[in-house]
Amino acid sequence: MFTEAELEKIVASKIEQDEELGTLSGGSDHIGHKSYGIEEINPPKQVEKGWEVTYKYITVTETEFTIYPDNPPYENSYEKTILLDKAGNVVEESEIKFLGSSQTDDISEWIDTLEP
Repeated sequence: MFTEAELEKIVASKIEQDEELGTLSGGSDHIGHKSYGIEEINPPKQVEKGWEVTYKYITVTETEFTIYPDNPPYENSYEKTILLDKAGNVVEESEIKFLGSSQTDDISEWIDTLEP
């Protein structure tokens, strides 16, 4: 079995492989920075091929226009499941599942607040 620290190290390494982190520059040459935070690591579940671990994390993207509280950073939530062998190596992995964003394009959330 894996310790909590070992699992956190394995998950952090996987997120760092999967996500483009650090300083970013878009097509308009504006600078941003993308980081992450681990939200939850479920206890490993023993399966036939090894240990299945599901975790949730967020990515935080700050731009040169990020100003609190009016223009906060973009936060996106994700979930992924990995299969580990006895040595802690990732032998299989699921697709990254998008869980939601701090920003919304759904106008139905604010349309009712508009005056007629």
